[in-house]
Amino acid sequence: MIDLHKRLDREMLEALVEVQERIDKLEFDEMLEFLVNQIIKTLKIERCSIFRVFPESEKIRLVAGEPKDGHGLDMEFFFKDLEAIREVVRSKSYLLILEPRQDERTKQSRELIYYKGINAILFIPLVVENEVAGVIVLDATGEKKTFSQEDLYFCLTLSNLVSLLLERDLVHQEREEKKTLAILGQVAAEAAHRMRNPLVPIGGFARRLAKKIQEPECREYAEIIVRETERLESILESLLRFSRQKKAKVVLSDLNEIIREAEKIIVEDLIKEKQIRIELKLSPEIPFLLVDSMEIRDVLLDILRNAVEAIEKEGVISIRSEKNENQVKIFISNTGCIDKEVIDHILDPFFTTKPGSSGLGLASVIRTLDAYGGELKVTNDVQARQASFVIKLPFS
Repeated sequence: MIDLHKRLDREMLEALVEVQERIDKLEFDEMLEFLVNQIIKTLKIERCSIFRVFPESEKIRLVAGEPKDGHGLDMEFFFKDLEAIREVVRSKSYLLILEPRQDERTKQSRELIYYKGINAILFIPLVVENEVAGVIVLDATGEKKTFSQEDLYFCLTLSNLVSLLLERDLVHQEREEKKTLAILGQVAAEAAHRMRNPLVPIGGFARRLAKKIQEPECREYAEIIVRETERLESILESLLRFSRQKKAKVVLSDLNEIIREAEKIIVEDLIKEKQIRIELKLSPEIPFLLVDSMEIRDVLLDILRNAVEAIEKEGVISIRSEKNENQVKIFISNTGCIDKEVIDHILDPFFTTKPGSSGLGLASVIRTLDAYGGELKVTNDVQARQASFVIKLPFS
């Protein structure tokens, strides 16, 4: 146990004060670098890393570390290859491994441990909104054989400051995204209404002309106008849907039943031309939620359409629901990966790789889920060649 009343030495206190003073003055990446350097200097160690944690995909990414030539910044790792970090994420508590050369939780890193002469490893979680968003990893090497209680208290105090930094950064990013979506919704509504008025008569007259014109070339031109008008009407419908008020008819709804309805529509309408198998794994523990069932069904259909389109000829789409503390999660996974260039922008409004698409499908999904206090995450497992969309919806 750590004595939380144990006094820190002067150098540790000064380091904490300096971190507190700088936390609002540095950019996020600069702050992480500064924290790593402060830890190394204060604890007199040689190796320190900070990882960002992505629980949905069970992956971590190295975002800062020293020495730089001994770390692969931006490299990603899986929980299954780092048992110690998986334990820290699940327990939300620090972990000190005193015998890393014999400990089963470090067997995947055994070669590095011997090569660097690591005597002990300390893992400190960074907890944001009751979830582990990052982990600080410190190695004791050379003459430093372990970490004292004073070292632990310093690191835990520091982790609270870093958690505040992470929370500030994530909350700021989330607020900016919501603000942008709200503004885009207003602009989309105005643009759609203004464009629809002249578009309706254009489409109507073009259809009448296409029926009456006898000359083949002119009829072909009229038919092109009809097709392009229909494409514009489809885009306008996407704009109006994006801007529409959410939570229109909220009632207690069976989420598993909504999933089954969406799966049935997809099977009947989209996958008949492909060899796609759909697997349902629905938890019976899912509670009824106060939602507009049609809106949530549309959310699922938008994501399922993306999954179907991502599979060229044959594959598997898995739909899984589970209850997790005070929220429900829906996992929609499909065989095949999303290109890195695409996944970085896939949730951005107006981003699309499909000709003729408005790029508002997933942006509309986010707007709908946001109205219920929910969220959407996208993960990509390159090794398993699988992409997953994770929907989170809270319940009380």
